[in-house]
Amino acid sequence: MNMLPGPAQAAAIGLSIAFPLLLLGYARLAATGGSGRRFRLGCVSLVVLFAVACIALPGERHIDDVIGGLLLLATAMMFCYILFSLLAWGFTLTLLTALVKTGRPLTLEQWAAAYMQGSDLGTFAHNRLKLLFGSGLVVTEDARLAPTPKGVAVAHLVKLVRLSTGLG
Repeated sequence: MNMLPGPAQAAAIGLSIAFPLLLLGYARLAATGGSGRRFRLGCVSLVVLFAVACIALPGERHIDDVIGGLLLLATAMMFCYILFSLLAWGFTLTLLTALVKTGRPLTLEQWAAAYMQGSDLGTFAHNRLKLLFGSGLVVTEDARLAPTPKGVAVAHLVKLVRLSTGLG
């Protein structure tokens, strides 16, 4: 029994590993548009590259190998989409980065105003804050909110990834 992946599956594994790099490449091209368009373009490019690999690779084609490769690609796309959408549209992480950006502890109202650029978030922001407190990214000090060292590290990582992917 051969446990090695077939040629199409091996190509899909290689393309899956290269997918984040492809997205980084598209982030550098201004003509690719917004975040969602870049991600869809990356997915289409991945499928086209897989089709080219299936045609160009030497050897016999087996339908189960090709279907397995497509399933591997779909899994990689879903995994990257989860990470990509958190970075591109993550409200909770955006709240954290707004707090870190001010460089000082804030009251809840000041934090909401910093995030909404002067507007009031009210109950919605309070609901989102529970997640940051629960994950240990934010603490209260003298009735003011402050990021923990873990929170600062996460905010810097998010900023680095957003900058490298052209998201912010």
